[in-house]
Amino acid sequence: MQQTILNAHRLIGETLREPGRERLGRIVGVDQARRVPLVFVLWQGQQGIQRIELSVDDLRQLVAACERRYAAVNLATDASGSTTGDTSRDTEIAPRRRAGLR
Repeated sequence: MQQTILNAHRLIGETLREPGRERLGRIVGVDQARRVPLVFVLWQGQQGIQRIELSVDDLRQLVAACERRYAAVNLATDASGSTTGDTSRDTEIAPRRRAGLR
């Protein structure tokens, strides 16, 4: 249970790039309570939030990619002694929250 909570926290706020369409989106929510996990994405230049179903393996790969990126950023920060900044979070997508309805 604790690992699923950590995975969701790692993903919320991350920026995605959709292959083929070259659009950027920000993860604004994760639902791991279902049999098929959902990721809620706010795409740049669009209104509304898109629900994307992922397999459990895809979700794990996405979390692992985020962890590798954070490790690389932290390693660069430690080596240089200054912050390199998280450029993937500096997009023009405004952060928004959405309350779920049942």
